[in-house]
Amino acid sequence: MSAPIQYAWIFPAAPDPAALARFGDQLAAGLLSRKVVPAVVPFARHRWVRSPHPPVLRIEPEPVPDAEIGAWADRTLRTADLDPAAGRGWQLVGADTVSGKFVLSLLISHMVADGQGLYNALAAAHAGTSVSGLPTEDQVRGWPRVRADLKDSRTALAEAASSARVIGTELWRQRKAARPAAAPKAAPRSGTAQSGSTLAIVDVDRHAWTAAATAAGGTGASLFTALLGGLVRRSGYPLAPDGLLKVCIAVSNREDGDDRANASGGVWIRVPGEIGPDSGLAEIRALSKQAFIEYRSRDDKLTENLQPVVRLLPKAVIRRLMRSVPGPDTTVSNLGAAPDSALEIGGQRAESFAIRAIMQGQSPAERRRQGPAIAAWAVEYDDKLTLTFFGIDPDHFGDAEQLRKAIAAELDSWGLAGTHW
Repeated sequence: MSAPIQYAWIFPAAPDPAALARFGDQLAAGLLSRKVVPAVVPFARHRWVRSPHPPVLRIEPEPVPDAEIGAWADRTLRTADLDPAAGRGWQLVGADTVSGKFVLSLLISHMVADGQGLYNALAAAHAGTSVSGLPTEDQVRGWPRVRADLKDSRTALAEAASSARVIGTELWRQRKAARPAAAPKAAPRSGTAQSGSTLAIVDVDRHAWTAAATAAGGTGASLFTALLGGLVRRSGYPLAPDGLLKVCIAVSNREDGDDRANASGGVWIRVPGEIGPDSGLAEIRALSKQAFIEYRSRDDKLTENLQPVVRLLPKAVIRRLMRSVPGPDTTVSNLGAAPDSALEIGGQRAESFAIRAIMQGQSPAERRRQGPAIAAWAVEYDDKLTLTFFGIDPDHFGDAEQLRKAIAAELDSWGLAGTHW
């Protein structure tokens, strides 16, 4: 599987060509240009080096009809051809529109960066200060590479042995607290089965969104969670026997000066009962707050010790393990307020800006079995809030037109309206 991220902009006019080219060069000079170099010693970790082939900006020759901007963004995301192992971790594609606007799409492998990492890369590119502290591939060749891998291999084996003991003890302690298995997913309803995934981008008035959240006793973040929960329940997607809606809320663990490719995690909440304006947002807000507190102060010995053991397993075993882990019913990623450095490129400020990601390489059967059924992202800027949706379950979110109608109906239930790209 691969997971390309897309940052997409709509500008009122084309940015200055020279400034746009400098923007692409700055991105190439920073930490987005990564390549994977395999370890030469068993059990040692692979390492990042600087990519020797940073991508160049590509401007499409034909203008995009303004009514098809969303379709253009969808197409560029779905056809993303990214391979961090070969040094092709990101792409930058732009096009004029028929009316004279300009659309830009930054595609990047989630293996190379997460949302906050991309914000940092955009800030450095905007300031002209992009730099990479990664070594070149030539700098990690030969005996120094073997010596470093030998050291890392010994460390990895020692950590795995220690973690295995902790995991065994913790599993023994928790054996009586095991949760009942989830019920099998219901068969697709007649005439509704689909095979594809779906995409949607919607702009919402930011002030109206905040007012709706406040009126329901919550925040913009809890309204976002409720909106996705409402979509899941509206779709008829089968929940666990206890009827609780499982929501994963993305969390950034990135700190100042943190140049890791990914530094994100997530918390789970389980929401009982109906979700909507009548029930308000107080419960979702309280559940989320408690989950964040527990996440920041957790002492989860099992989770903390999994990685040293799992990364030594054969790929085939890891693949089977990952496919056996049940996912949430929905995943929400609130990127908050976008900084100016993410909105202004080449002398132009975006009038619309969207963030999202998809998973590639999953069969309909896999997407049907594991979850989440739908994922969404939200970003705020100026007077807008842009929501992006990725319908994953093929039976309940496999029809693009039905997804659009469901989003509109769910927004309307909160007294809100959206404009689709």
